[in-house]
Amino acid sequence: MKGTPLDIIPSQSTMRHRIRGTHYVDAAVAGVEVLMHRYVELEHWSLRSASNAFWRLYWPMNGGGVITLDGTEYALEPGWLYLISPHTPFDSRCERSFAKWYVHFSVGGLSASIRPAVVRFRPTARLRSALDRACPKPKRERESIKPPASPLDALELALLAIQHALPQFRLSPQANSRLPACVDYLREHLRDKVTLADLARHSACSSRALSHMFVTELGFPPMRYLIELRMNHAMKLLRHTDHSIEQIAEECGFPNRYYLTRMLSKYRKTTPAAFRADATS
Repeated sequence: MKGTPLDIIPSQSTMRHRIRGTHYVDAAVAGVEVLMHRYVELEHWSLRSASNAFWRLYWPMNGGGVITLDGTEYALEPGWLYLISPHTPFDSRCERSFAKWYVHFSVGGLSASIRPAVVRFRPTARLRSALDRACPKPKRERESIKPPASPLDALELALLAIQHALPQFRLSPQANSRLPACVDYLREHLRDKVTLADLARHSACSSRALSHMFVTELGFPPMRYLIELRMNHAMKLLRHTDHSIEQIAEECGFPNRYYLTRMLSKYRKTTPAAFRADATS
């Protein structure tokens, strides 16, 4: 294996550190952030056209919950885990009293080529162990529902679930090889004015073929998918920075704060101020 020589002296004189050796490879890295980890008992649950920028993991305690995606119903049954990828427009409801643990989390560093989908799978022995700690089964008495032992339990659960189910979220074998490069282009130009013609020129295919490729594999036309990416980045900045809403709108490629508010209201059922308040409460 051929390597690249390393000889690094930090520019800050206060750092007494020196690296000398051989650089062979840069391994891919990813980061997982748990946004919410909660147990709920629902008398009524009705969610229409949910399409958030994070992953959702459901662990039902009893039957009665239903997810609908593209006309297909997925009954939420105990003993199964359900993982929903970001930007998946689905409906959900419960037909009777329904209890579940759920984890919302984001993953940075993964390939952008993730299709909208709901994946149902049985937990492995390792996942079952993580579930026992992160999502303990409630007893009959409400007071006996104990919280997880550590916040790291939910982090481990999210990591194991995404690692186990990720192959099922990959694009189909028939997917055009240009698609990942197109998505990368959109990510790199979030704050720029990008048109369908620009993207078509970058991908060296027609606008019609490009739109068909995006809708088939990602569930959105290219420019609508760009809005999803922009909203995703805006929500991250709202959560983790004190930038003004005007600054965030500019950084994410929205014309102004009012357009950002309009998009979040339409597709996320919230506003920048409300989301920031909820994220910091």
